Amino acid sequence: MNTWLCLKWLGWFVVCAVAAAAPANLSAEVKVVKTQIADGVFLFSCGPDGYVPSGNSIVIVNENDVLVYDTFTRPSAARQVVEEIRKITSKPVRYVVNSHWHPDHWSGNEAYVEAFPGVQIIASEGTREHMANAMNAWPRMFRAQLKQEEADFQKVISTGKAADGTPMTSEQRSKAEARVKRQREFTAEELAVHRTLPTLTYFLRLTFFEGVREFQFISMTGDATETTVFYLPKEKILLTGDLFAYPEPYFTPPLGQHASSLRKLLQMDADVIIPAHGPATRDKAYLKKELELLEEIVAQTRKAVRDGLVTVEEVQKAVKVDDLLVRFVGDDKGLKEFEDFLRLDISLMVENAYREARDGEKFTY
Repeated sequence: MNTWLCLKWLGWFVVCAVAAAAPANLSAEVKVVKTQIADGVFLFSCGPDGYVPSGNSIVIVNENDVLVYDTFTRPSAARQVVEEIRKITSKPVRYVVNSHWHPDHWSGNEAYVEAFPGVQIIASEGTREHMANAMNAWPRMFRAQLKQEEADFQKVISTGKAADGTPMTSEQRSKAEARVKRQREFTAEELAVHRTLPTLTYFLRLTFFEGVREFQFISMTGDATETTVFYLPKEKILLTGDLFAYPEPYFTPPLGQHASSLRKLLQMDADVIIPAHGPATRDKAYLKKELELLEEIVAQTRKAVRDGLVTVEEVQKAVKVDDLLVRFVGDDKGLKEFEDFLRLDISLMVENAYREARDGEKFTY
């Protein structure tokens, strides 16, 4: 399991175990909300689904058909989108695009194959390979993670104490119960998923035209290697996958490569940027902030290792995490709610940049 997926799971385990207050919808039902971005372009967002706190799926209605970018973690959420598509248009979904291999971006593929026989599923070559390599390991992992989460939950309930040692309130208990219920439902649904792999792959770049629309697929490094960034040059709409996310930056491969990808996004002529997680944005302010964070971590880490620091722990102490956190969060209320997670993010980013600076090796005494 890659570093960022481990971190996401760890974050949810901790939240469940301590019954801490968190900015999340506590209903076990996964709700999907539709927002129109432009003519024929719709953003569907789902709330916490047991795997991620939020997720996006984008629907683009063309002259003769429909294209969908990413299909959520749960097929049930994808089926809600299918129902909404049928309300919007009678045109069939002809293309589904999976940005990358993490399960919250393609577990809903089966819903489109069921509803629209003959649909083509598009991804980069590397993404399809990673999907095939990972998908048969997930059932075992999801079962183990649920077992651990339920054990943590029972421990907290038995002690009756929250994370800070104070007595647990009835509200905290209700939130914890709702999270565990959602986790059970998520696990049950994921164990029944029919993994549906891409039928069409490309390498590095793909451009095709559908009526008056031009679609550009660009393979970049973000939260996963060979992530498909999707760009509509006429509409100036950019879909980023997990290269760019709010309120927590997602990361896994070498941080310097991820930063380079963000700089490429910054240079693209886009009026609307839609991340895989978080709201659409009509400016590049947050993109710039995320890029500055990654580049500063890489720069400070490289300086520390060149100054002769040896271990990851030494380098993490040398990088000014508090200063970075203050600058990154600023006065953004959404980011302030995630400060504890962001502090852990930055610490793990430093370890990521440390390994990159030393060609993947971890030095010890």
